[in-house]
Amino acid sequence: MKVQRSGAVLAAATVVLGTMSASSASADDKDPKEIYEQAAPATVRVVGKYTEGSGFVFDSDKGLIVTNAHVVVDEPSLKVAVGDQPPAAARVVGIDPCEDLAVLAFTSKPSELKALEFDKSKDVQVADTVTALGYPEGLGQANQKAIYTAGSVQNPNVVDAEPSTSMPRYPATIQHSATVNAGNSGGPLLNGQGKVVGINSLAATGDVQGQFYAISADHARPVLDSLASGVMKNDPGWRLLALDDPELAANFVEEEQAEAESTQKKLIAKGVTGVFVVDTRTNSPAAKANLGTYDVVTAMKDTPVETVAEVCDVLQSSSAGEKIPLEGVFSANADGKQSKFGEAWTSDLVLEKGGPTSTPSR
Repeated sequence: MKVQRSGAVLAAATVVLGTMSASSASADDKDPKEIYEQAAPATVRVVGKYTEGSGFVFDSDKGLIVTNAHVVVDEPSLKVAVGDQPPAAARVVGIDPCEDLAVLAFTSKPSELKALEFDKSKDVQVADTVTALGYPEGLGQANQKAIYTAGSVQNPNVVDAEPSTSMPRYPATIQHSATVNAGNSGGPLLNGQGKVVGINSLAATGDVQGQFYAISADHARPVLDSLASGVMKNDPGWRLLALDDPELAANFVEEEQAEAESTQKKLIAKGVTGVFVVDTRTNSPAAKANLGTYDVVTAMKDTPVETVAEVCDVLQSSSAGEKIPLEGVFSANADGKQSKFGEAWTSDLVLEKGGPTSTPSR
């Protein structure tokens, strides 16, 4: 099985899967057309320089939007479009890559903004009817409305899913059959009353079809409250992939893919395990720790790390402002200094202090 998020296909580990079942509609469920007309005006398209996705307004007074972190991380600029309205500038208010959640805000809040209401995802049951809204890739950039798909809940409580060694662990997700395509990441999953019970994030691909995953609303809601206050969590300013990821080279531009694949093979042949640094953000904690593209992190706080989930375990157990000792190996020259392939290095990653902070340059 493979899992897809925001247009990128990554090799996936085994995920707890439910079984297919026919949808079950409650007597008080709204008509599908009514759900769409209620939710579409609050469902947004998020457009960056490198990627695009979906999201939805959850606080109309403050103009706050939720989407997946992987949709917006390291984007230098963002625009958000609501329905067929022209795209408007937006900024990242708070982000947590380890939770794959981010909160955005309109630079200038539109008038008459509509918001979606969260419901309790703990009440979701197998076979419940659900609706997914979003903006699949390929629709164009203007004059498009959100696309609606319907399905049923297959497993209401998938716990601690690790879909890929290059992705974080998802503590609580809802597995469902409402089709979610590339570009739908961050869009809402709605119950029969048109309320949000999940945030669409993943789609199984390859041999497995018709299985999609949304971060449970009950898990996401307290995280969003923290991010809405301006907190940037678990974001040292790096983009990592597991060294053993078979799709590692595909994450580089075409002219660099051969070199990346060759480097990966040589490191694995040398017995190196760890996470591969794809890039770092200027002036970030990762950049200040002298990390750069092609570096390999093998341990954090004396704990070996081989997956992004293991990196997140260390970050989530650390305190704001804490100094985290790093160990790794070189695979290329860094900062113009000569270093041997496979040579060990050490550094200290100093996490940013907690609390509200200004939005970093992305």
